Amino acid sequence: METEAIVLADRTGIIRYWSGGAAIMFGYPVDQAVGQPLDLIVPGEYREAHWKGFRRAIESGSAAAEGQPGAFPAMNSDGSIVVRTGRLSLVRQSQGNVVAALVVFE
Repeated sequence: METEAIVLADRTGIIRYWSGGAAIMFGYPVDQAVGQPLDLIVPGEYREAHWKGFRRAIESGSAAAEGQPGAFPAMNSDGSIVVRTGRLSLVRQSQGNVVAALVVFE
């Protein structure tokens, strides 16, 4: 059984990979999550700050939180909000351009 939840979003914030662990953790099956914006799991009160930081990381190619375990407020399919521990990684092309953001939740 997958215990880690892995979420990969493209540079526009659309979910492109949603692991079986993410389906269990957040309550959304893979086919309901892939193709949706990250707003699926970002609680409303955190969205403005989330998108500001997301765009900054994508455009600049760096994020202070990258590689560090951090707290991510997340919304489950039942609407409950839980703080999850996760680790952000930016996915880069060989030229250094960021093409995606990946979070592994524990």
